[in-house]
Amino acid sequence: MRPNGNTDDQELIVKAKEGNMEAFETLVRKYQRTIYVLCHRITGAHQTADDLSQETFIKAFLALPHFIDGHDFFSWIRKIALNNCFNYLKKWKRERALKMEENVARPNFLSSPHESPPDTVQRDEMERKFKEAFKTLPPDQRIIFALRAFEDMSYEEISHALRIPPGTVMSRLNRARKKLKAHMAEYLRRS
Repeated sequence: MRPNGNTDDQELIVKAKEGNMEAFETLVRKYQRTIYVLCHRITGAHQTADDLSQETFIKAFLALPHFIDGHDFFSWIRKIALNNCFNYLKKWKRERALKMEENVARPNFLSSPHESPPDTVQRDEMERKFKEAFKTLPPDQRIIFALRAFEDMSYEEISHALRIPPGTVMSRLNRARKKLKAHMAEYLRRS
């Protein structure tokens, strides 16, 4: 899912640090979709993901003078996005009493043109229940689960991105899986 071009990024970063806005805009266009998808997978809401990805690039632009030349730009921008998502989830949890954002309908990539209407309804209901269960996870577990399951990152990559020990990644992921399994088992028993 990650765009290629670390060498090109380095050239663009040097130009952007010198004040070339076109160079920074090129970086934004290159990584905008990837960062949006990451934020959407973690938050589950289109508008929130859009806001968080925009905030990510604003923070990156402001912090660009502190970016260490030669480092991977994508890893850096992804870390900013993860921090934004984590802070949003913590805030959202505290303000849960406020009206929650509804999911915007999106294409279902699991569907098949050969699927019968009852199967489609059942799959949609299962996906909706999973999303509900996913939203109940604590922010630290939700981010780790999303990075592992949706972004296909290794334990080591997650550990590095979040700056936590690999054992912590594994234990939080294990807790997240157990909670999701219990939540879904309850749904399946009622079905």
